[in-house]
Amino acid sequence: MVGRIGAWLGAAAAVGVTLWLLFTHESSNLERVLTDYMGAHTDFDTFHRSAVALLRGESIYDTGAWVANLNPPFWSVLLAPLGLTDTLTAYRVFSVITALLVLAAGWIVARELRIPIWTKWIVLAAFLVSSPLMGTVALGQVYGVLVAGLAVAWVLQKRGRHVGAGIALGIVIAIKPTLIPILLLPVVQRQWKTFQAGVLAGAAGTLIGVAATGLQTFLRWLEVLKNEQLSTFSDNASLPSFVARLGGPAWIGFLVGGALLIYTLRKVRHDPDMALWAVTAATLLLSPVAWHNYLVLCFPGVFVVLRHRQFATAALLITLPLIGVEWNIAFWQGDSFVDHVGQSFYCFVLLTYWYALAVQHDRDDPGQVRQPGDLGGAEHRPARTADQ
Repeated sequence: MVGRIGAWLGAAAAVGVTLWLLFTHESSNLERVLTDYMGAHTDFDTFHRSAVALLRGESIYDTGAWVANLNPPFWSVLLAPLGLTDTLTAYRVFSVITALLVLAAGWIVARELRIPIWTKWIVLAAFLVSSPLMGTVALGQVYGVLVAGLAVAWVLQKRGRHVGAGIALGIVIAIKPTLIPILLLPVVQRQWKTFQAGVLAGAAGTLIGVAATGLQTFLRWLEVLKNEQLSTFSDNASLPSFVARLGGPAWIGFLVGGALLIYTLRKVRHDPDMALWAVTAATLLLSPVAWHNYLVLCFPGVFVVLRHRQFATAALLITLPLIGVEWNIAFWQGDSFVDHVGQSFYCFVLLTYWYALAVQHDRDDPGQVRQPGDLGGAEHRPARTADQ
């Protein structure tokens, strides 16, 4: 009861803070999405320059972009078709694709769980206006593709198509190697076909990137990663960044993040609905870089929380990401310990997601009684076969 009341109060507070920030500071995310100035779309500008360089046979990691391209060559290969057009047009196309992919990922998970249509639309609308999704679209980041791959893997795994699920996971990891701890999930679940397919697909994606760009380009990418320092910028929600932001050694954050990942793998390995989303949240906490916009990778897990009838928790998970980047502008501009804690709000949001997905996921609301057909409960659904 206390937990539910706290979650509802937290959700109400999140809505209040969101509205106050909108009235007092407007929405810088919306402005960044709509502007034609490519300096606001820095990540995509970097990706587009790399794609153009690939088509011209030039170095994809020395393009004069504002920010370094930390993604492997495989991503530039996938993005090469957009290098055939100008940067702004390519950005507009990619931004629409990104938004649609995030919403589609949530949609197919909700459909698989048979979430009521009105609930589905409310949650998807909240995702659409959330700070992580708008920030992802504004910057032109890769997370829409990643969450779509995770959602496809989740659906295929539930339907018993283990090889297909592994291939989807492998492609996701080939694009963003920091997500490789997710492959530990099929190991602890003893889904060896999924694991093997994931390893092979990830290796194949990497080799495609090497074949298209050359071994020297791959080595250059490794050099870029080696030179990248751990960011303590407020948008970095990972535990190593949080510890470093407070002045401590980053290895403590990695140690705690590793412990949370191990706990999560043990806790959720028998829950086919929640496992992937919980492990994804734990992986982000462990990573050296987990920008707040990475949170879109965990969005589909909210529908699993709803399936467990944890409405207060779901409301909190939906409303917390509504708080925009104006949070730090409005409140936490100093360099004191308290300011650094306030600047770590996005780490708190990611921890909240992790707790809801990994720890609280099996606690049904005692105030609710499940009825046949409620939210597509597994005990009331006809079993799917591998051919469905």
